[in-house]
Amino acid sequence: APAEFMRFLFRWQHVQPGTQLHGRDGVVEIIGQLQGLELPAPSWEESVLPARIRLYDPADLEYLTLSGLVAWGRLTSHGTEEEGGRSEGRGRRQKPGRGSPLAFAIREDLPAFLQVTADLDDALRGLSPAAVEVARFLQQRGASFLGDLAQALRRMPAEVEEALWELVSRGVVSGDGVAGLRQLLHGGARQRRRQRRMRRLTGVRAHGRSLPVGRWSLWRPVGALSSDERDEAIARQLLRRYGVVFRDLLARERIAPPWRVLAQLYRRWEAQGRLRGGRFVAGFTGEQFALPEALEALRAVRRAAGDPLVVIASADPLNLVGVILPGARVPVASGQAIAFQDGVPVAVAPLGVLLSRLRNDRIAGRS
Repeated sequence: APAEFMRFLFRWQHVQPGTQLHGRDGVVEIIGQLQGLELPAPSWEESVLPARIRLYDPADLEYLTLSGLVAWGRLTSHGTEEEGGRSEGRGRRQKPGRGSPLAFAIREDLPAFLQVTADLDDALRGLSPAAVEVARFLQQRGASFLGDLAQALRRMPAEVEEALWELVSRGVVSGDGVAGLRQLLHGGARQRRRQRRMRRLTGVRAHGRSLPVGRWSLWRPVGALSSDERDEAIARQLLRRYGVVFRDLLARERIAPPWRVLAQLYRRWEAQGRLRGGRFVAGFTGEQFALPEALEALRAVRRAAGDPLVVIASADPLNLVGVILPGARVPVASGQAIAFQDGVPVAVAPLGVLLSRLRNDRIAGRS
């Protein structure tokens, strides 16, 4: 049943209590499983990674990006769709929000997921003059620090910071670590609030603006794959992500090839003995394919007793309410949390409200 499949997915993706991974190696494993998914930028470190890594340490992700093992950026074509599903409109430029979608990927796998236009002019169309200047400078000079950009372009650091976030959101620019990304997401507003508080104290002078650290460069893959090679790489990635793959499950997979292409690949791999084909999850039409080890895990879940409550954020890849589970969809960017009991969604509310409600329910149950 779909609820049993959700119980399997919570284990497969290490969300179920007791199945979380640990440390730097755990972060690599989770990114390898989720690579190619674009999620609201803050959600990666606010909810997605902490749900899967026991005692998640942000320093691990910083090390992996600086070492070149992990890359981050926007994968889908340069801002053709605005956040929240709204189109840009006729020549009207909308400022990218904090929730702009970003993805993480193992750097050597990046060519399978990242598609960039060969013409930078197309990518920069509709952006602010400052963003265009920054992109042109990076094109000519290569990776640069924000301070160098501000000095060379004779612009205020705040202008360059806004321009960088515009370029990141459009899928034109990335950084060599995540400290700069964190600063773009959180640091500017926090720093301004701190400075306002400091100015209220007589005789206290606020320190200068804290700049996003690290170098910034144009977002380009190293190497290229043919169309067939890319389809095969994504087909393997979907199996790694879900264990069992069928058409309805891929509603949030924006980079997935058409199902007819995937089904053809999976049928060939089934004939080679690499996959199993059949009917594994009830209630869905069409072919289904599974890794042999996923089927063993799925059978083990069916035999297992009930699971403890699982709470995930709406931005989590396992927010499949309204996709394979009954109920109205919970928008990814809604900021809600979803509570599951034995694979069934039992409550949807802001995280603080949801935890308070669950705590009260437990107290009432004990009394």
